[in-house]
Amino acid sequence: MAVLKIYNEITTEEDKQFLKWCMGMDGVCFKDIDEFLSGMDEKDNAVDIRLHCDGGSVSEGWAIYDKLRASGKEISAIAEGKVASMATIIMMAAPKERRKAYKSANICVHNPWVPSYALGDSLTAEDLRKSAEGLQKEQDKMLDLYVERCECDRDEMQALMNEDKFIDTDRAKALGIISEIIAPASAKKGSNNNNFNNMAKTGNVEVKQNLLDKLLGKLGYSKIEDVALGMDLSTADGGTLTVERDEGEPQVGDAASPDGEHVMPDGATIVVVDGAITEIKPAASGDDDGGGDGDEKDQKIAELEKKVSDLEAENAELKEKLGDSNAKAKSDSELAILNAVKMAGGEKWLAKNCSTFKVKGRSVSGINASRGVERGSEETPMQREIRERKEGVYNKKK
Repeated sequence: MAVLKIYNEITTEEDKQFLKWCMGMDGVCFKDIDEFLSGMDEKDNAVDIRLHCDGGSVSEGWAIYDKLRASGKEISAIAEGKVASMATIIMMAAPKERRKAYKSANICVHNPWVPSYALGDSLTAEDLRKSAEGLQKEQDKMLDLYVERCECDRDEMQALMNEDKFIDTDRAKALGIISEIIAPASAKKGSNNNNFNNMAKTGNVEVKQNLLDKLLGKLGYSKIEDVALGMDLSTADGGTLTVERDEGEPQVGDAASPDGEHVMPDGATIVVVDGAITEIKPAASGDDDGGGDGDEKDQKIAELEKKVSDLEAENAELKEKLGDSNAKAKSDSELAILNAVKMAGGEKWLAKNCSTFKVKGRSVSGINASRGVERGSEETPMQREIRERKEGVYNKKK
Protein backbone atom coordinates (compact mmCIF):
# COMPACT_ATOMS: atom_id res chain seq x y z
CA MET A 1 0.00 0.00 0.00
CA ALA A 2 1.31 3.42 -1.00
CA VAL A 3 0.75 6.25 1.49
CA LEU A 4 -0.20 9.65 0.02
CA LYS A 5 0.19 12.50 2.53
CA ILE A 6 -1.68 15.75 1.84
CA TYR A 7 -0.58 18.09 4.61
CA ASN A 8 -0.46 21.44 2.74
CA GLU A 9 -2.83 23.81 0.96
CA ILE A 10 -4.24 22.61 -2.36
CA THR A 11 -2.93 25.02 -4.99
CA THR A 12 -2.23 25.33 -8.68
CA GLU A 13 1.32 24.55 -9.75
CA GLU A 14 1.97 28.26 -10.37
CA ASP A 15 0.72 29.28 -6.92
CA LYS A 16 2.74 26.47 -5.36
CA GLN A 17 5.94 27.90 -6.83
CA PHE A 18 4.99 31.38 -5.61
CA LEU A 19 4.34 30.11 -2.07
CA LYS A 20 7.60 28.22 -2.04
CA TRP A 21 9.95 30.94 -3.30
CA CYS A 22 8.28 34.05 -1.90
CA MET A 23 6.82 32.83 1.39
CA GLY A 24 8.75 29.64 2.20
CA MET A 25 5.53 27.60 2.24
CA ASP A 26 4.65 24.42 0.38
CA GLY A 27 1.51 23.30 -1.41
CA VAL A 28 -0.05 20.29 -3.13
CA CYS A 29 -1.08 20.48 -6.78
CA PHE A 30 -2.57 18.07 -9.31
CA LYS A 31 0.86 17.42 -10.84
CA ASP A 32 2.14 16.13 -7.48
CA ILE A 33 -0.64 13.54 -7.30
CA ASP A 34 -0.17 12.53 -10.92
CA GLU A 35 3.56 11.95 -10.35
CA PHE A 36 2.84 10.03 -7.14
CA LEU A 37 0.48 7.63 -8.92
CA SER A 38 2.79 7.25 -11.91
CA GLY A 39 5.70 6.38 -9.61
CA MET A 40 3.87 3.59 -7.81
CA ASP A 41 4.92 -0.03 -8.26
CA GLU A 42 2.71 -1.66 -10.86
CA LYS A 43 1.97 -4.49 -8.41
CA ASP A 44 0.86 -2.05 -5.70
CA ASN A 45 -2.87 -1.66 -6.07
CA ALA A 46 -3.77 0.40 -2.99
CA VAL A 47 -3.41 4.06 -1.96
CA ASP A 48 -3.91 5.25 1.62
CA ILE A 49 -4.52 9.03 1.74
CA ARG A 50 -3.53 10.83 4.96
CA LEU A 51 -5.21 14.24 5.26
CA HIS A 52 -4.39 17.28 7.40
CA CYS A 53 -5.40 20.12 5.11
CA ASP A 54 -7.48 23.34 5.08
CA GLY A 55 -8.46 22.88 1.43
CA GLY A 56 -7.72 25.37 -1.33
CA SER A 57 -8.16 25.56 -5.10
CA VAL A 58 -11.50 24.20 -6.31
CA SER A 59 -10.24 23.28 -9.79
CA GLU A 60 -7.14 21.51 -8.46
CA GLY A 61 -9.19 19.71 -5.82
CA TRP A 62 -11.63 18.30 -8.35
CA ALA A 63 -8.77 17.31 -10.67
CA ILE A 64 -7.07 15.40 -7.83
CA TYR A 65 -10.35 13.70 -6.90
CA ASP A 66 -10.96 12.59 -10.49
CA LYS A 67 -7.37 11.39 -10.89
CA LEU A 68 -7.57 9.22 -7.78
CA ARG A 69 -10.92 7.72 -8.82
CA ALA A 70 -9.67 7.07 -12.37
CA SER A 71 -6.48 5.36 -11.15
CA GLY A 72 -8.30 2.10 -10.51
CA LYS A 73 -6.49 1.76 -7.19
CA GLU A 74 -8.13 0.73 -3.94
CA ILE A 75 -8.41 4.10 -2.21
CA SER A 76 -8.65 4.61 1.55
CA ALA A 77 -8.47 7.88 3.51
CA ILE A 78 -7.74 8.95 7.08
CA ALA A 79 -8.43 12.37 8.60
CA GLU A 80 -5.39 12.91 10.81
CA GLY A 81 -5.99 16.45 12.04
CA LYS A 82 -8.31 18.91 10.30
CA VAL A 83 -9.88 18.29 6.92
CA ALA A 84 -11.76 21.21 5.38
CA SER A 85 -13.25 22.50 2.15
CA MET A 86 -11.73 20.87 -0.97
CA ALA A 87 -9.77 18.44 1.20
CA THR A 88 -13.11 16.82 2.06
CA ILE A 89 -13.77 16.40 -1.67
CA ILE A 90 -10.46 14.57 -2.04
CA MET A 91 -11.43 12.42 0.94
CA MET A 92 -14.55 11.35 -1.00
CA ALA A 93 -12.25 9.53 -3.47
CA ALA A 94 -12.30 6.70 -0.94
CA PRO A 95 -15.54 4.73 -0.52
CA LYS A 96 -17.46 5.27 2.70
CA GLU A 97 -16.29 2.01 4.31
CA ARG A 98 -12.64 3.03 3.85
CA ARG A 99 -12.91 6.58 5.20
CA LYS A 100 -11.70 6.94 8.79
CA ALA A 101 -10.61 9.64 11.23
CA TYR A 102 -8.61 9.88 14.41
CA LYS A 103 -10.71 10.66 17.46
CA SER A 104 -9.53 14.29 17.77
CA ALA A 105 -9.79 15.16 14.08
CA ASN A 106 -12.13 17.95 12.89
CA ILE A 107 -13.94 18.20 9.56
CA CYS A 108 -15.51 21.17 7.79
CA VAL A 109 -17.74 21.24 4.70
CA HIS A 110 -19.01 24.57 3.40
CA ASN A 111 -20.41 26.37 0.38
CA PRO A 112 -17.89 27.67 -2.17
CA TRP A 113 -17.20 31.40 -2.07
CA VAL A 114 -15.22 34.06 -3.91
CA PRO A 115 -12.90 36.38 -1.94
CA SER A 116 -13.82 40.05 -2.17
CA TYR A 117 -10.51 41.04 -3.75
CA ALA A 118 -11.25 38.74 -6.71
CA LEU A 119 -14.49 40.54 -7.62
CA GLY A 120 -12.94 43.85 -8.62
CA ASP A 121 -13.79 47.43 -7.70
CA SER A 122 -16.90 47.89 -9.82
CA LEU A 123 -19.50 45.24 -10.69
CA THR A 124 -22.63 45.31 -12.78
CA ALA A 125 -25.78 43.36 -12.09
CA GLU A 126 -24.77 40.98 -14.87
CA ASP A 127 -21.37 40.40 -13.25
CA LEU A 128 -22.99 39.56 -9.95
CA ARG A 129 -25.55 37.31 -11.66
CA LYS A 130 -22.83 35.34 -13.45
CA SER A 131 -20.79 34.98 -10.27
CA ALA A 132 -23.84 33.79 -8.35
CA GLU A 133 -24.73 31.26 -11.05
CA GLY A 134 -21.18 29.90 -11.07
CA LEU A 135 -21.09 29.60 -7.29
CA GLN A 136 -24.49 27.90 -7.17
CA LYS A 137 -23.44 25.41 -9.82
CA GLU A 138 -20.28 24.58 -7.86
CA GLN A 139 -22.25 24.33 -4.61
CA ASP A 140 -24.73 21.87 -6.16
CA LYS A 141 -21.86 19.81 -7.56
CA MET A 142 -20.25 19.48 -4.14
CA LEU A 143 -23.56 18.72 -2.44
CA ASP A 144 -24.38 16.05 -5.02
CA LEU A 145 -21.06 14.35 -4.32
CA TYR A 146 -21.52 14.42 -0.54
CA VAL A 147 -25.00 12.93 -0.81
CA GLU A 148 -23.80 10.19 -3.17
CA ARG A 149 -20.60 9.21 -1.33
CA CYS A 150 -21.87 9.70 2.25
CA GLU A 151 -25.40 8.36 1.67
CA CYS A 152 -26.69 11.24 3.79
CA ASP A 153 -29.82 13.41 3.81
CA ARG A 154 -29.47 16.22 1.28
CA ASP A 155 -31.15 18.89 3.41
CA GLU A 156 -29.11 17.98 6.48
CA MET A 157 -25.85 18.19 4.53
CA GLN A 158 -26.83 21.52 2.95
CA ALA A 159 -27.65 22.91 6.37
CA LEU A 160 -24.19 21.91 7.59
CA MET A 161 -22.55 23.53 4.55
CA ASN A 162 -24.46 26.73 5.30
CA GLU A 163 -23.10 26.76 8.88
CA ASP A 164 -19.48 26.65 7.61
CA LYS A 165 -18.01 25.24 10.83
CA PHE A 166 -15.86 22.33 12.00
CA ILE A 167 -17.60 19.27 13.39
CA ASP A 168 -16.18 16.43 15.50
CA THR A 169 -15.74 12.85 14.38
CA ASP A 170 -18.95 11.61 16.03
CA ARG A 171 -21.02 14.04 13.94
CA ALA A 172 -18.97 13.23 10.85
CA LYS A 173 -19.61 9.51 11.34
CA ALA A 174 -23.34 10.09 11.84
CA LEU A 175 -23.45 11.97 8.51
CA GLY A 176 -21.47 9.26 6.69
CA ILE A 177 -18.48 11.47 5.98
CA ILE A 178 -16.42 8.77 7.71
CA SER A 179 -17.32 5.21 8.69
CA GLU A 180 -14.91 4.63 11.56
CA ILE A 181 -13.25 6.56 14.38
CA ILE A 182 -9.73 5.32 15.05
CA ALA A 183 -9.12 4.84 18.76
CA PRO A 184 -5.68 5.38 20.33
CA ALA A 185 -3.45 2.31 19.96
CA SER A 186 -0.98 3.23 22.70
CA ALA A 187 -2.87 1.50 25.53
CA LYS A 188 -0.93 0.43 28.59
CA LYS A 189 0.43 -3.08 28.73
CA GLY A 190 -2.09 -5.46 30.22
CA SER A 191 -5.02 -3.15 29.54
CA ASN A 192 -8.38 -4.73 28.81
CA ASN A 193 -9.10 -2.16 26.11
CA ASN A 194 -12.09 -3.35 24.10
CA ASN A 195 -10.48 -2.12 20.92
CA PHE A 196 -7.81 -4.79 21.30
CA ASN A 197 -10.22 -7.46 22.47
CA ASN A 198 -12.41 -6.82 19.44
CA MET A 199 -9.52 -6.61 16.97
CA ALA A 200 -10.88 -9.45 14.88
CA LYS A 201 -14.18 -7.57 14.48
CA THR A 202 -12.60 -4.29 13.33
CA GLY A 203 -10.72 -5.75 10.38
CA ASN A 204 -7.20 -5.36 11.77
CA VAL A 205 -6.65 -9.10 11.52
CA GLU A 206 -7.55 -8.96 7.85
CA VAL A 207 -4.96 -6.23 7.25
CA LYS A 208 -2.26 -8.26 8.99
CA GLN A 209 -3.23 -11.29 6.92
CA ASN A 210 -2.84 -9.27 3.73
CA LEU A 211 0.67 -8.22 4.79
CA LEU A 212 1.53 -11.84 5.60
CA ASP A 213 0.23 -12.99 2.22
CA LYS A 214 2.45 -10.41 0.49
CA LEU A 215 5.49 -11.57 2.45
CA LEU A 216 4.80 -15.22 1.67
CA GLY A 217 4.35 -14.35 -1.99
CA LYS A 218 7.79 -12.73 -2.13
CA LEU A 219 9.25 -15.90 -0.60
CA GLY A 220 7.50 -18.09 -3.16
CA TYR A 221 4.78 -19.56 -0.94
CA SER A 222 1.02 -19.34 -1.46
CA LYS A 223 0.05 -19.97 2.18
CA ILE A 224 1.70 -20.27 5.57
CA GLU A 225 1.22 -24.04 5.62
CA ASP A 226 3.64 -24.33 2.69
CA VAL A 227 6.53 -23.01 4.76
CA ALA A 228 8.60 -25.90 6.10
CA LEU A 229 9.98 -25.00 9.50
CA GLY A 230 12.84 -27.21 10.66
CA MET A 231 16.52 -27.72 11.20
CA ASP A 232 19.12 -29.47 9.08
CA LEU A 233 21.29 -31.87 11.11
CA SER A 234 24.59 -33.25 9.83
CA THR A 235 24.99 -37.03 9.79
CA ALA A 236 28.21 -38.92 10.47
CA ASP A 237 28.75 -39.64 6.76
CA GLY A 238 28.46 -35.94 5.81
CA GLY A 239 24.81 -36.09 4.75
CA THR A 240 21.90 -34.00 5.99
CA LEU A 241 18.83 -35.01 7.98
CA THR A 242 16.04 -32.42 8.04
CA VAL A 243 13.82 -32.51 11.12
CA GLU A 244 10.78 -30.22 11.18
CA ARG A 245 11.13 -28.60 14.61
CA ASP A 246 12.51 -25.21 15.65
CA GLU A 247 14.70 -26.47 18.48
CA GLY A 248 15.29 -29.38 20.85
CA GLU A 249 16.42 -32.92 20.17
CA PRO A 250 14.61 -34.96 17.49
CA GLN A 251 11.78 -37.08 18.84
CA VAL A 252 9.89 -40.09 17.56
CA GLY A 253 6.94 -38.77 15.54
CA ASP A 254 8.73 -35.65 14.22
CA ALA A 255 8.38 -35.07 10.49
CA ALA A 256 11.78 -35.66 8.86
CA SER A 257 13.46 -36.42 5.56
CA PRO A 258 14.90 -38.28 3.76
CA ASP A 259 13.67 -41.76 4.65
CA GLY A 260 16.23 -44.28 5.86
CA GLU A 261 18.58 -44.93 8.78
CA HIS A 262 20.79 -41.98 9.63
CA VAL A 263 23.83 -42.47 11.86
CA MET A 264 24.50 -39.27 13.78
CA PRO A 265 27.93 -37.98 14.92
CA ASP A 266 27.21 -39.05 18.51
CA GLY A 267 26.64 -42.64 17.36
CA ALA A 268 22.86 -42.63 17.63
CA THR A 269 20.80 -43.83 14.67
CA ILE A 270 17.61 -42.05 13.63
CA VAL A 271 15.19 -44.14 11.55
CA VAL A 272 12.85 -42.24 9.20
CA VAL A 273 9.94 -44.04 7.52
CA ASP A 274 7.33 -42.32 5.32
CA GLY A 275 8.55 -38.85 6.28
CA ALA A 276 8.47 -39.36 10.06
CA ILE A 277 10.92 -40.52 12.75
CA THR A 278 9.84 -44.01 13.85
CA GLU A 279 12.82 -44.97 16.03
CA ILE A 280 15.92 -43.45 17.63
CA LYS A 281 18.57 -46.04 18.41
CA PRO A 282 21.11 -44.98 21.04
CA ALA A 283 24.84 -45.28 20.41
CA ALA A 284 26.24 -48.79 20.96
CA SER A 285 27.87 -49.23 24.41
CA GLY A 286 31.52 -50.15 24.76
CA ASP A 287 30.62 -53.59 26.12
CA ASP A 288 28.60 -54.54 23.04
CA ASP A 289 31.14 -54.75 20.24
CA GLY A 290 30.13 -58.04 18.64
CA GLY A 291 31.63 -60.54 21.10
CA GLY A 292 35.14 -61.88 21.69
CA ASP A 293 37.21 -62.33 24.86
CA GLY A 294 39.03 -59.63 26.79
CA ASP A 295 42.31 -59.91 24.83
CA GLU A 296 40.49 -59.47 21.53
CA LYS A 297 38.68 -56.41 22.87
CA ASP A 298 41.92 -54.88 24.08
CA GLN A 299 43.48 -55.53 20.70
CA LYS A 300 40.56 -53.90 18.88
CA ILE A 301 40.68 -50.90 21.18
CA ALA A 302 44.39 -50.54 20.58
CA GLU A 303 43.88 -50.73 16.82
CA LEU A 304 41.16 -48.09 16.98
CA GLU A 305 43.29 -45.81 19.12
CA LYS A 306 46.15 -46.14 16.61
CA LYS A 307 43.81 -45.29 13.74
CA VAL A 308 42.58 -42.24 15.63
CA SER A 309 46.15 -41.17 16.34
CA ASP A 310 47.12 -41.63 12.69
CA LEU A 311 44.08 -39.69 11.50
CA GLU A 312 44.79 -36.85 13.92
CA ALA A 313 48.38 -36.63 12.72
CA GLU A 314 47.26 -36.68 9.09
CA ASN A 315 44.63 -34.03 9.82
CA ALA A 316 47.22 -31.80 11.53
CA GLU A 317 49.54 -32.18 8.56
CA LEU A 318 46.79 -31.26 6.10
CA LYS A 319 45.83 -28.22 8.15
CA GLU A 320 49.43 -27.07 8.22
CA LYS A 321 49.65 -27.36 4.44
CA LEU A 322 46.29 -25.88 3.54
CA GLY A 323 45.77 -23.53 6.47
CA ASP A 324 43.06 -23.87 9.07
CA SER A 325 40.74 -21.51 7.20
CA ASN A 326 40.73 -23.79 4.14
CA ALA A 327 40.08 -27.02 5.98
CA LYS A 328 36.65 -28.13 4.83
CA ALA A 329 36.24 -31.48 6.55
CA LYS A 330 34.53 -31.57 9.90
CA SER A 331 35.15 -34.20 12.56
CA ASP A 332 32.34 -36.07 14.28
CA SER A 333 32.84 -33.93 17.37
CA GLU A 334 32.56 -30.75 15.29
CA LEU A 335 29.41 -32.05 13.61
CA ALA A 336 27.98 -32.96 17.01
CA ILE A 337 28.65 -29.40 18.25
CA LEU A 338 26.94 -27.92 15.19
CA ASN A 339 23.92 -30.18 15.73
CA ALA A 340 23.77 -29.18 19.40
CA VAL A 341 23.74 -25.49 18.45
CA LYS A 342 20.92 -26.08 15.94
CA MET A 343 18.90 -27.99 18.55
CA ALA A 344 19.41 -25.15 21.05
CA GLY A 345 17.87 -22.64 18.68
CA GLY A 346 20.45 -22.00 15.94
CA GLU A 347 21.41 -18.45 15.03
CA LYS A 348 18.88 -16.91 17.43
CA TRP A 349 20.49 -18.78 20.33
CA LEU A 350 23.99 -17.75 19.22
CA ALA A 351 22.94 -14.10 18.89
CA LYS A 352 21.51 -14.16 22.40
CA ASN A 353 24.33 -16.03 24.13
CA CYS A 354 27.48 -15.17 22.16
CA SER A 355 29.22 -11.88 21.43
CA THR A 356 29.29 -10.72 17.81
CA PHE A 357 31.62 -7.75 18.37
CA LYS A 358 34.40 -7.41 15.82
CA VAL A 359 37.35 -5.04 16.02
CA LYS A 360 37.31 -2.76 13.01
CA GLY A 361 40.42 -2.84 10.86
CA ARG A 362 42.78 0.11 11.03
CA SER A 363 43.34 2.47 8.17
CA VAL A 364 46.44 4.49 7.35
CA SER A 365 45.87 8.23 7.36
CA GLY A 366 47.57 11.55 7.92
CA ILE A 367 51.20 12.25 6.91
CA ASN A 368 52.01 8.58 6.33
CA ALA A 369 49.26 8.42 3.73
CA SER A 370 50.56 11.56 1.99
CA ARG A 371 54.00 9.95 1.81
CA GLY A 372 52.75 7.08 -0.27
CA VAL A 373 51.55 4.54 2.31
CA GLU A 374 48.47 2.77 0.95
CA ARG A 375 45.28 3.61 2.86
CA GLY A 376 42.86 0.93 4.05
CA SER A 377 39.34 0.62 2.71
CA GLU A 378 37.80 1.32 6.14
CA GLU A 379 38.52 5.09 6.13
CA THR A 380 35.40 7.03 7.15
CA PRO A 381 34.41 10.44 5.73
CA MET A 382 35.44 12.05 9.04
CA GLN A 383 38.83 10.30 8.98
CA ARG A 384 39.31 11.38 5.37
CA GLU A 385 38.54 15.01 6.24
CA ILE A 386 41.00 14.97 9.19
CA ARG A 387 43.66 13.33 7.00
CA GLU A 388 43.22 15.88 4.22
CA ARG A 389 43.51 18.75 6.68
CA LYS A 390 46.69 17.23 8.15
CA GLU A 391 48.09 16.74 4.67
CA GLY A 392 47.45 20.42 3.93
CA VAL A 393 49.34 21.46 7.06
CA TYR A 394 52.20 19.07 6.25
CA ASN A 395 52.49 20.31 2.66
CA LYS A 396 52.58 23.94 3.86
CA LYS A 397 55.48 23.11 6.21
CA LYS A 398 57.37 21.56 3.32
